[in-house]
Amino acid sequence: MAGRINDEDVQALRERADIAVVVGDYTSLKRAGSTLKGLCPFHAEKTASFTVDSARGYFHCFGCGEGGDVYGFLQKIEALSFPEAVERLARMVGFQLHYAELSPGQAKALGRRTRLTQALGDTAAFYREHLSAEDGEPARDYLRSRGLGRAEADHFGLGWAPDQWDALVRHLRGKGYSDEEVTDAGLASRGPRGQIDRFRGRVVFPILDAGGKDVVAFGGRVLPGVVLRTGPREGPPPKYINSSESIVYKKSQTLYALNWARSEVTRRQVVLVVEGYMDVIGLHSAGIRHAVATCGTALTADHFRALEKFTPRVVLALDADDAGFAAAERARALADEAQLREVGVLPLPPGKDPADLAGEGEAAVEAALASVKTAVEFQIEHLLRGADVSTPEGQVDAYRRTFPLLARLDDRFLRYSYIRDLVAPAVRLSADRIERELDAEVGAHRDAPLAPAASPSGSGAPTSSAPTAGHRLPGDLAAATHADPQLLLEREVLQAALQMPALLPAAWKLVTADDFRAPLSRTLFEALSEAPPGNLGAVLALLPDDDTRSRVRALALTEARHAADAKKVAEWVAGLRAAAVQREIDAIWEQVARVGEQLDPAQRRRLTTRRYELERRRRDLVEGRDA
Repeated sequence: MAGRINDEDVQALRERADIAVVVGDYTSLKRAGSTLKGLCPFHAEKTASFTVDSARGYFHCFGCGEGGDVYGFLQKIEALSFPEAVERLARMVGFQLHYAELSPGQAKALGRRTRLTQALGDTAAFYREHLSAEDGEPARDYLRSRGLGRAEADHFGLGWAPDQWDALVRHLRGKGYSDEEVTDAGLASRGPRGQIDRFRGRVVFPILDAGGKDVVAFGGRVLPGVVLRTGPREGPPPKYINSSESIVYKKSQTLYALNWARSEVTRRQVVLVVEGYMDVIGLHSAGIRHAVATCGTALTADHFRALEKFTPRVVLALDADDAGFAAAERARALADEAQLREVGVLPLPPGKDPADLAGEGEAAVEAALASVKTAVEFQIEHLLRGADVSTPEGQVDAYRRTFPLLARLDDRFLRYSYIRDLVAPAVRLSADRIERELDAEVGAHRDAPLAPAASPSGSGAPTSSAPTAGHRLPGDLAAATHADPQLLLEREVLQAALQMPALLPAAWKLVTADDFRAPLSRTLFEALSEAPPGNLGAVLALLPDDDTRSRVRALALTEARHAADAKKVAEWVAGLRAAAVQREIDAIWEQVARVGEQLDPAQRRRLTTRRYELERRRRDLVEGRDA
């Protein structure tokens, strides 16, 4: 970062900037005597109470009490520090700031970041020009097929990356950028023919910083049915690609369209997170302007921290299936880590994405948003979907499916609310009875990773979480109707190791016996570790007794519950390791809860540090970043 900004520049910039122009980017202002008025961008209101005095350079809202100068406005609306607000305003009005005590290293870093930002901005202009040119006709046709015309393309800065190896590289060289700068900006890579464009033959979506002033990255989509001249030699190109990370772009911290959505997010005090660029554009075009998307990566705690600066409520658009259930679970954990606890879910109709919903018009989307559920409510409904409650056994099985989820809610009143309002009516039993049983078992379920397991019927609905006997081998679960999710996971992994050892990922070498909970699972794993891969006879020979050998044979010969490929097996292995890490995290929580005030500060710090390290490791495993 640069050194301290000169005080004279801070004052001169404040005097030069028109606060009304700055505020006008976030809310519409109308003349009211000597001042301007509009709807407050910091809270929802129907009558304008937000006042801007250009002559004095201040704003004030008579509804919520927010007020200050132009720097204070930028700090509040964009969650910036004071120096960041000054620098943002300087870029907006073209003011040259001077820094005191700027070291050579700081000056070099500042210059490099500026150069990369300029290169990205020139690249966005290059892509926009090609979208309007003759070679951009197929891209314009595609956008029109998605209901997007010139106005939408201009608003979102959409472009077209020519289907050429180095069109952009040559263009940027002509503007004086070095190959190193072009590469560092994530715009090109080194190929056998030299420097080549990263984006070729794609509709391009510029990704801007939260302030909306600087392009920091791009996403690119291939046109459906078009074969790229510069595509890969084998197989189709990926549908979407994104810029590589750089000093100006961090995927885990960047949200597409936050720059356009932030004022509406602040006004509504809720943000809608969807998956793709086209989903966001469709929603904004339909009048739903508080939607954002991740940039080709899963949601992270940093994403939630970025959103928490604008709103306490995050709504995720999710499919009402097992994948949506798992996404809601991950989101809740990440939101807790970011201290943002209000997570909701907009369930998507089967076969539809948010762009399809947007195509039905603003009224249809608003109606859907009116039925947003809390993430826990969404998960409970998924767990109970399809449950047979026509018999007492079915009723008990159904409500016990929800226990691992409810047990993770620390607030007992909140647990009871969900039991009373959702679980008990669904199973037609007393809420008090269900709560008493949950209270008795709440501690026992904290060591099981929450993930929906396929039911015996193959419906995909999670099975009951009632614990099975700890001594049973996962192979016994082939015919079980009440299976512990952890034992089901152990069964999948061990069966894959027995039946399909060639599909095991490299991470299999990192698995240890401690990653398994059932004693006989550990026994089988140790035998698999010593025996040659795929040699069932050698595995059986290493087992301790005939009963164990009989069970292992049954597991090896039982048809797998799920069709598996290398990716699926890798997910199972990662899930197994993540579950073991979660058990260690839970053990730390239990130790802290048990010992409490007896821990000295140093012990507490060590445990807290260890817990954070484990939580980070678990996230890496779940999100596929740990080999």
